[in-house]
Amino acid sequence: MVRSLRVLLVLPLIALAAACGEKPAEEQEPPRQPGHMFSDDRSGVAFDLPAIWAGRYRLSDSVTVAAPGLARELTLRFVKADSTVAASPLIVARVFAAADWDAMSQPERDRFGIRIAADRTHTLAFVLAPENPLPVNSADALAFDSLMIALNQRPLRAWLRPGTR
Repeated sequence: MVRSLRVLLVLPLIALAAACGEKPAEEQEPPRQPGHMFSDDRSGVAFDLPAIWAGRYRLSDSVTVAAPGLARELTLRFVKADSTVAASPLIVARVFAAADWDAMSQPERDRFGIRIAADRTHTLAFVLAPENPLPVNSADALAFDSLMIALNQRPLRAWLRPGTR
């Protein structure tokens, strides 16, 4: 009887000690699905895409717009089932000199994307595809939509690596 009384007294203490080390449910992050890491050594840009993006895009690296301080413009274009590449981009990632980005007015910044990462010297801005450019209800259009839906269902994380520009 004394032993069962000890067990009854110790169990709540064990449960309390275990609960003290945990975050409340509303503070815990949901488990993150494994992703596909995009990394470009020349620009120093890296971002974590959903796993279904692997093999579904092609990269081009050329500046297509004039902007103060724009150092790199990385464009990810959708690869269709026939291995051709869609004309409209899935993502455009632009690397600006931080001082030039900061000097821009808000309407100018909006034109070049949303700031997603920055360090002391550079700012990374993203523009996502505003719409699906492929024929409605085609297999390619459905695949394009799947990529964008997967991207919108999780926070997009990006990094700038110093010294690689």
